[in-house]
Amino acid sequence: MAVAKVKYFSVVVPYNHEKTKILLGRKKRGLGEGLWNGFGGKPDAGETMDQCTSRELEEECGIRAEEMTCVGILYMDCTTGRNYHIPVYIATKYSGEPVETEEMKPKWYDASAEALPYENMHKEAKVWWPVMLSGKPFIARFLFEGENFSYNIQITDRQTIDQHIDSINKLL
Repeated sequence: MAVAKVKYFSVVVPYNHEKTKILLGRKKRGLGEGLWNGFGGKPDAGETMDQCTSRELEEECGIRAEEMTCVGILYMDCTTGRNYHIPVYIATKYSGEPVETEEMKPKWYDASAEALPYENMHKEAKVWWPVMLSGKPFIARFLFEGENFSYNIQITDRQTIDQHIDSINKLL
């Protein structure tokens, strides 16, 4: 039996300065094309996940994170052998104004779980976005089998999230 390869990505969700709206981006190419999501991507060689997340946010919508916190971790295992580990960040302070790029088209949404365009997001979004928006640190584990998935979400604490980030950074 072959060992599954893990791919590392990050995702960051900026809040407006009043913390009443969140910025999503519609992916214009690649994995998730046409879907709304946070901003993020793969770490470059030598980058930590924090550095990767900051860089990707600026590349994908033109804003620079000044205050960013990891609030959750997504572990996505696929029966096809593709596995993803994805730290989830929120940016509560930033500089600059969002702009459309070759990669993403940004749009502000009310910062409530009910306001999000789930029908145009990754299918597991309706599971973990409400938890993320609640402000509780979390670890979400998904198992994808074809078009179906099962999941478990654990509400945790900041220290546990930091330990997971440290472990991921050591593997990069």
